[in-house]
Amino acid sequence: PSGIIFTNWVKGTRTCGPNTIPSMFSFHVEVFNSLMIASISCALSSCTMWISLQELSAHDMDAIIKELKTSTWKENIDGIVFGPHVRVPLTQFVKMIPEGFPIRQYPDICHIAGAQFALNFLSHVWAFTHQRQAVAPSPEFMDSIVRQRANGSTPTIGVGAYSEGVGDDWNKAVWSGVAFQPYRSVKNIVADYARYYFGADLEETVAGLIFGLEQNWIGDPAENKEITKTFALAQKLEKDGKDVLEKSWRLQALVKRAYNDVYQQRRYVCGLESVAGAMSALQRTWSADHRLDEAKKSLERDCVDKTMSSYKKRVLDLASAINKTLGAEVLQTQDKMLNIQLIDEPVSDVPFLLDQVKSIKKLKSDDDKDKAIAKLTGWTDPGKDGFYAALASVPQSPNLVLPVSLESDPARYINPTISGDRYHSSHWISSQRSVFELYDSSVVVRFEGLKSSAKYKLRVGWGGGSGEVQLSANKKSILQKYMSATSSTKEYSVPQSETKGGTLELECQQKPGVGGSGRSCYISEMWLTVESEDSVIV
Repeated sequence: PSGIIFTNWVKGTRTCGPNTIPSMFSFHVEVFNSLMIASISCALSSCTMWISLQELSAHDMDAIIKELKTSTWKENIDGIVFGPHVRVPLTQFVKMIPEGFPIRQYPDICHIAGAQFALNFLSHVWAFTHQRQAVAPSPEFMDSIVRQRANGSTPTIGVGAYSEGVGDDWNKAVWSGVAFQPYRSVKNIVADYARYYFGADLEETVAGLIFGLEQNWIGDPAENKEITKTFALAQKLEKDGKDVLEKSWRLQALVKRAYNDVYQQRRYVCGLESVAGAMSALQRTWSADHRLDEAKKSLERDCVDKTMSSYKKRVLDLASAINKTLGAEVLQTQDKMLNIQLIDEPVSDVPFLLDQVKSIKKLKSDDDKDKAIAKLTGWTDPGKDGFYAALASVPQSPNLVLPVSLESDPARYINPTISGDRYHSSHWISSQRSVFELYDSSVVVRFEGLKSSAKYKLRVGWGGGSGEVQLSANKKSILQKYMSATSSTKEYSVPQSETKGGTLELECQQKPGVGGSGRSCYISEMWLTVESEDSVIV
């Protein structure tokens, strides 16, 4: 249940017997009056009332927790819900809530990006072609989350999952199985799931497919050999489980994902080759027009061959089958097209580069063309003794600091998260993807091996967002005082006292205590360039 959110707007949820029914009332009144009205409504319908402390500032959360200790609240509130957009981790939250209030988890188990449990360093290939909602079985990730949030460290009384359709059916099975029988392994639970829905003969292959699809989305798609292995399992199921596949939306969805994954991987690899060919041509010593023409040829290469066309057709056919056996709006309520409208979304810099090449070609003088080409090909070049970092890159940028392991911080209360699931042809992909932080944490970027005699200049690609952010160097020098988050590129002079030791640690923080989603400090890229070099260090 979403609970009753005591911020400015108050929403209600009634829990009657085994069912949870969202109530249709909302108020813009004082919190206490809202509580009283909700309490009366609940009493009239013999239900229980739970509140959710989502999107509260530190001040408001402290105030409500203080109120929870009073008799009025204890008499009218039956429990507390912990869901997305709560400003502290569950492990801390359970210690803050007064005794006597049971806590129920409300985890988001259906979204792959921009979510409570966004997939770790998800490549733009999957983000652009699926955005937030997808068929994304994540057994090992979900198993890790459930075990960390189990009653040993975070005593709660159950889970009412946040779901958008049944496209997260596999994740529900893992949450239920691990929570109910924690002594069982996730492999055993997934095998039971596969045997129950698809039969003993297909159990091993389906279980392998479920785990394989999770591995498909880990790391760089161009280098991921698991995608081919997982695809082979899907093809085996098409042969061995033909009758089951015709009737089961669950199997149709899994096989569809496998086909789409291999299709997107091949598109991506071909796009990378096209971009590499174009960049190589642009950096040759030929005339400007010759370089542009050769780059254009490389970028206009057709990446979809007969084999890939057959994969795409199979994806479309399986989507049609899902519509007949279940209904697309049931599988993915937020994306009733089952990601089909995104199947050919750009996954490389080809469209951007092609637009740039065409624009440069229109310039009148060769000198202007040469300058424009140099600027285009030198985007990531920080110059001699400089540094460049694409912070949302996959694999992870070596300059981006993770204070704790990814496994220990699944909801990213400490580590940064990647943002950006929509392609724009006006920018490099590296400029479209950002990292951001939650609430009172920070984004930290570290550069090592700086020259002690050099004075550096920092350029930051800010990715927008909300709130006010501050940028500091080595926790001492403030490079940017609190400013409203914006989508822009800004330059800063870095004090030589902060770089002469050879290491520069940059930290972005928003004003402490904020509420809402807590997301801020969106940064896409950084360039650290040598501004000058002195013989004497001051």
